[in-house]
Amino acid sequence: MPGMDLVEYFERQKQRCERELGYAEAADFRLFEKTAHGAKDITDEHVKQLRDACEDYQRIIDHLKNPAE
Repeated sequence: MPGMDLVEYFERQKQRCERELGYAEAADFRLFEKTAHGAKDITDEHVKQLRDACEDYQRIIDHLKNPAE
């Protein structure tokens, strides 16, 4: 990523996160975690983590663009 500044980096990360969130929010998407007791549906947790990450990326972008605020 030579020549890419931090704002551009975090904007790309946010776009990737938003894309993944779109997939995860699809009606037919389910994410399961294998446990010793069987499979556990962690779809809602995954969606929340992606939403939080997208918000964090936006906060970082805003701060980098306007550090005085």
